[in-house]
Amino acid sequence: MAKFNIADKVLNVNTNEKGVILSVHSPVRGRQLYRVKYGDGEKDSLESNLIVDTDLTDPFECCKQGLFGTYHDFSRINTTFKIQNTSNNTISTLKASKTIFKAYQFKPLLKFLNSGNRRLLIADEVGLGKTIEAGHIMMELSARKEFRNILIVCPKMLQEKWKTELREKFNFTFKIYDRKSDLVDDLNSGNLKAIVNYEAIRSSKKKDDETNPILKHIEEKNVRLDFILCDEAHRLRNKETKTYKGAEIIIQNAISAVFLTATPIMISEENLYNLLHLLDNQQFNNSEIFQNYLSINKPFIVAISQLNSNVPLAEIATTIRGSELSIRFGEDLTYQRNTTIDQLFKDYPLYNKIIEDLTSGKDTIEKRVALQFDISSMSMMNNIFSRTRKREVTTDWTQPIREPHTIKVELYNDEREHFDRILDEYIDEHSYIDEYGDAKLTQGHSLGLIQKKRRIASSIYGFLNSEEDLNNGVDRYAALSDAKFESLIKLLKKLHINTDKKIIIFALFRNTLKYLSIRLANMGYSTVMIHGDIKERDNVINEFKTNANINVLLSSEVGSEGLDMQFCDIICNYDLPWNPMVIEQRIGRIDRFGQKSSRVHIYNLIVKNSIQEEIYDRLLDRIGIFKSCIGDLEAILDKDTESGTLQQRIVKLEKDLYCNELTPEERKVKIENISRAILIEKTNLEQINEGLTDTLTNDLYFRNEIDKVQRNHRYITDIELQNYLQSIIRNHLTQCVLQINLNKTYTIKIPHSDNKYLINFLSQHQPSSSDVETEVLFRQFINSIRDKVEFEFTMNQETAYNNPRTIYVNAYHPLILASKEFFQLKLQDIKTAFQFGINIKHFKDVNEITVGDYFLGIYTFSITKKWFGKHQIVETLVPVVFDMQTNSIIENSDICERILGESQLNATIFNNAILNIVDIVDDIRTEFAVRINDLFTNYIEDQKMRLENGKKLQIQQTEEFYNNRISIQVKEIADIENKANYSWDEEERNNSKRILPARKGKLSNLIAEKDETIYKMKDSSIQPKEPKLISLSHIKIF
Repeated sequence: MAKFNIADKVLNVNTNEKGVILSVHSPVRGRQLYRVKYGDGEKDSLESNLIVDTDLTDPFECCKQGLFGTYHDFSRINTTFKIQNTSNNTISTLKASKTIFKAYQFKPLLKFLNSGNRRLLIADEVGLGKTIEAGHIMMELSARKEFRNILIVCPKMLQEKWKTELREKFNFTFKIYDRKSDLVDDLNSGNLKAIVNYEAIRSSKKKDDETNPILKHIEEKNVRLDFILCDEAHRLRNKETKTYKGAEIIIQNAISAVFLTATPIMISEENLYNLLHLLDNQQFNNSEIFQNYLSINKPFIVAISQLNSNVPLAEIATTIRGSELSIRFGEDLTYQRNTTIDQLFKDYPLYNKIIEDLTSGKDTIEKRVALQFDISSMSMMNNIFSRTRKREVTTDWTQPIREPHTIKVELYNDEREHFDRILDEYIDEHSYIDEYGDAKLTQGHSLGLIQKKRRIASSIYGFLNSEEDLNNGVDRYAALSDAKFESLIKLLKKLHINTDKKIIIFALFRNTLKYLSIRLANMGYSTVMIHGDIKERDNVINEFKTNANINVLLSSEVGSEGLDMQFCDIICNYDLPWNPMVIEQRIGRIDRFGQKSSRVHIYNLIVKNSIQEEIYDRLLDRIGIFKSCIGDLEAILDKDTESGTLQQRIVKLEKDLYCNELTPEERKVKIENISRAILIEKTNLEQINEGLTDTLTNDLYFRNEIDKVQRNHRYITDIELQNYLQSIIRNHLTQCVLQINLNKTYTIKIPHSDNKYLINFLSQHQPSSSDVETEVLFRQFINSIRDKVEFEFTMNQETAYNNPRTIYVNAYHPLILASKEFFQLKLQDIKTAFQFGINIKHFKDVNEITVGDYFLGIYTFSITKKWFGKHQIVETLVPVVFDMQTNSIIENSDICERILGESQLNATIFNNAILNIVDIVDDIRTEFAVRINDLFTNYIEDQKMRLENGKKLQIQQTEEFYNNRISIQVKEIADIENKANYSWDEEERNNSKRILPARKGKLSNLIAEKDETIYKMKDSSIQPKEPKLISLSHIKIF
């Protein structure tokens, strides 16, 4: 019997065409044929290809008709959604960089995405990878198409490092700008990727100073920067400097901003306030209010630590409620109010929710996790300040032990004679006899003497050989013995260099390096060299790393700046700089992320009975620079003392010791004074930073959220990328072959008959809205595979990190982006309902999941949050699951997240018809609607509560601050009016009458300023959009 009648409306499942039945043919051998009128004419259609006219955009209707897409379709649409992700609880780029995955390094990104104004101060301890954390933020912004005009500001010595790191680890091409005019020209392009030093953003302090063209252009043209990053941001701690003033102009025109510093507090908490005010002058607009925030913050930070230590919840509630604090305003404490946390926050909805959760119900892991988030939300610093300490991340990274070794060298007599002769000749040539008969160096030649002594101390024969001879490979003193070099050779033999070990030898001067290269070659050692004149340093480093025949790298400071060489675990200081920061930079080449050895070895060659030996023993070794990283050395050495900064005192010490005739005791006192000052400042800084962390933030919740993102695959995994490429080859690039290799690499084979087959696909499907960065990536990749019939690549992050020359295909590689463009054109052909299976073994740790049928709905929640005049769109991905075994919704959100995560990674093709599908789907539609309504209502109420909480705290503090100032002004005006009316002194009466209008005007302005500030704070809102169902999937767990 025919299923359809004349005039029935139908849908052709093969073509998605809608039509009307014109006639019903007689069945033939069990097959039913119809004449159907479609939009473009009449056609015969088999009954098996027709269904009742259905809205294919409605997943529930597709389910009713049994119109399910396959797992391949689900995987394709899901990966496409992730690539173009804007959801706040998904990190598309989690493993897209060429770095070693460290979960804690994504905490700043999560904070950044959840902040209302895209502002963040990252204050991790030294050595935890702030550069990488910033790179992750930039990569996520790029994935979200929010990465066009970008400016990085850093010290000049770090510019090359930033350029190299961003290119090699994140595939970004940045340009270093030395001329302001060049930067101004490129600002107009709208695709700026710039690196400048702090000098470039200094403002004009006086009206007659020359205007900074960068700042002038940004202000006059209202140029918007998508993102600005300031490295070593403590350089901006003083708001009176030109650099701070210039940064203000740039950051006010930036959509997003990130500061990096290990030492946000160097002298006082005012430093930290200045940085936060620079980042967000709306939220942090008053230093006195900020000081009160710090006091208010501390009990909540303590509470989060207690949660993590399993302190009973009721005890935590008692601690919070009874915490005492003082609200203070005025430099001379003109206003002070003592209160408790409970009294201060009694009318705050979020606070009352926290206390209720702490004092009622069961103590569960889920409750403690929720409380972490709620309590951290009580902090104004929560989403603008991020800090990680090494002791918090020992599971993510174990720092290698530094093992220093001292090699004392006894010079030969002829070497000492050369040393003394060279210096005597220099002094004779550049000195005079003063009126007391003493020899004095002529003006300006003290520095020359210091440099001479440095070069000779580095290498006597390196100094005596001419640069021309050394460049030609000639050592005119090859027949003479060199005690220092002989000690080096003994070391190389002891360490078995030239077999399986590699060593980096540092020296201050190019001539020393060239001299060592010649002598080492004569001893059978193959070396490579980097210094300031070597341009292709990356190639040299790669050769040193990968060439088994090259085991010695000769390097200067400038040559190695910004380069990571953690594949090596031995360095030798052939000479020693006096500045501890330079030594730390040398050691930092190998003592860094990715160092697989548990120990790094530092060998120091020291000449006996020399000033250098005294510096080594009494200063460098004593402060512990060779045994461990002693903190932020720049902050320590920049500390002002009565005799200048410690950095300046070290420079002066070198001059005193090299240019003045001092007794051994005088030398000892001078060296030990500086050593003691460094150790004292190190201790002071440690105490300040410890207090800072205890007061500002506890990021336990965010660390847990990163774990959840990883556990539930809320990022694009390499398996998903593999499926994506297999799908494009299966559906379109059918002449290509994807070969899976054993070493986590793949090979794509292109037909010999058409080696432009893949290139043509890439060219045709390059995203039309590409930015310059994407265009460059496409061009570079196309050029790299031109004329090739196969190429190898990896989609695994760790493999890419360990093999930097291997092509890394991540979610934003041209192969994937072109595939995404192709699939997006076909999305209308993909159904919105899917059917697949998952093996129960993937849920063996989840008791609530059993074998059976489930329906998974994926929804998006979207709100627009208005705060201080800024609008932020917040999107969240929400899975909802219906359990057919219990005929009910699964209310545990973690289980729903888990099912979604496993669907993305471990699903298989599975076709299974369900009886009574129409009735079942109608029931599920209703259940989903009720569940989503409840979830969305709670979500909106929660968002509004948190917004109201932050607004209430700011208004309360701001009103108290202004009321105190207004009260002072009212009292002063009353005093002036009293004098104007009743003073016996006529002059005082007249003066009081004269200044009274101005004082009243000041009071009026203050009241108006208060009203305007409070109005801005109150002008905040949450605007929700209706939840949207992205897809519906029938899942068979077997």
